[in-house]
Amino acid sequence: MKRLKLETDLLNVSKPYGIMPGDKVRNINKSCVHYKSTGDVVSIDDKGNITYKVNNQGATFTPGDFLTKSAKQLIKIFTHTNIPPGPTGSVTECVVARLEVGGKTILAKNRDRGYKADIEIIHELINGVEVAYLHDTLTDWSEGLNEFGIGIVNASLMVDFDEKAGDLARGELDKGKAPKISADGLKIRTALSKKKLSEAMRSVINFVGDDKNDVGVKGQTIIATPKYSIIIEMTSKHLPIINQIENKDILVRTNHGIEHPETGYTSGIKRKSSESRMEISKAALANVKDANEVLTTLADQHVDDNFLNPYRRKNKHDMETTSQIMYNLNDLELHMRWDTDQSEFKGYVNRLPKGYKAKIKVFVGETK
Repeated sequence: MKRLKLETDLLNVSKPYGIMPGDKVRNINKSCVHYKSTGDVVSIDDKGNITYKVNNQGATFTPGDFLTKSAKQLIKIFTHTNIPPGPTGSVTECVVARLEVGGKTILAKNRDRGYKADIEIIHELINGVEVAYLHDTLTDWSEGLNEFGIGIVNASLMVDFDEKAGDLARGELDKGKAPKISADGLKIRTALSKKKLSEAMRSVINFVGDDKNDVGVKGQTIIATPKYSIIIEMTSKHLPIINQIENKDILVRTNHGIEHPETGYTSGIKRKSSESRMEISKAALANVKDANEVLTTLADQHVDDNFLNPYRRKNKHDMETTSQIMYNLNDLELHMRWDTDQSEFKGYVNRLPKGYKAKIKVFVGETK
């Protein structure tokens, strides 16, 4: 994969990534004699100039030096400390994949939940752009594709909104309260309203919804067009790392960090499952010759232990596959299969204007 440097974009990420005293920063101005110096911010003056105490060695700087730079020359960095695996229910689980089959760019996902999901397919215009997407009616989670062949799938790493979200949402509804929703649903729908891949990427990284402290889509997000495919990995504690996926490559992500290896599942049976699901999926997809085989391949029983399979049926850990989704970005097709035991399909919702000729074709089926 090719690492992309979008430091200019990262500097424009909104307030939560702003620099404050005590933060760690890196000099990214290649024209500056102190380029690549890092340190701890000690003060910020009235003009926004930042003074930091250097903590690394370079030809023109040494630990203990105090340097003052404009904010445009610096970017906030994060301390990467080991984050232990959280309690059961701390991460939503899934398999996401990008591959090329017969000259077609395909995105696919097995979506695993700790509750029985209520889902629908919504087909509508957002800001004048035709989109079709899977929608979790309880949590507002969404992902899909648009008329320009831009598709998005996401795998969680560390999120505040856990896999018990559906049960919590139902409980709130039973009490007559509005259920807590996934902020990333709106973020992904917003990204899908963009006409260019570059605009959609910026939206995935920078968009702020109702919560001004929650920037961008967290986890591992694959965003692709028929020509280009990108993987973005970020969390609330880590700035985004962006890589371009080579067209010939099969890329699979599950629920452990690759660029940020201390994120997601780091040990135990859930880490083993995450690695197993990724390895099995990549090997199995390498044998796919037709796009119509992708979801079936990801639904096959590859090993005896259900918890280690890409498609997880009943298991003692109560984390099971609720649905599958696939986009053919060249032919503008969305294929969705819902698990008849672990989800309930609420229907296809056509919100397109009367007389509008749809560009995206939607196919719905079942997995038992």
